[in-house]
Amino acid sequence: MHKPLATLGIFAVTGTIALCDLCGSSTPGRTSSFSLVPAAHAATLPAHVPSDAQPPTTPTPVTSASAAQQVAASQTITFTVKGMTCAGCVLSTRKVLTRLPGVAKADVSYEKGTAVVTFDPAKVTEAQMIAAIKTLGYTATKVTR
Repeated sequence: MHKPLATLGIFAVTGTIALCDLCGSSTPGRTSSFSLVPAAHAATLPAHVPSDAQPPTTPTPVTSASAAQQVAASQTITFTVKGMTCAGCVLSTRKVLTRLPGVAKADVSYEKGTAVVTFDPAKVTEAQMIAAIKTLGYTATKVTR
């Protein structure tokens, strides 16, 4: 069954919608696919499965020795991110970064226009993080101090 995203009177919004569609920003390269259907018919629509969907994975248990190795190997990098306009942009950027293997944490702020990322350099590169941010339509550059 397909669960409606929202109900507007006698209509239901179905499909996929990005948070930035709600704030009204128009970022090139960002697309959503949603439509209005009669609310009575929304539950009968087939479920939407993205073509890039992957089966869920079972998390690997972390032992204290492996946790200590991860902390010792981690580095922090700061990026300037241009193009973010709202909290939805922050959530999307954090999500795309933390999905990269080796990224432990991403603190993103659209007010400051930054992303501070804690990562394992043996698993992910600066270029991969920049490319991930670029998929959202934003530009990222490393802050040098």
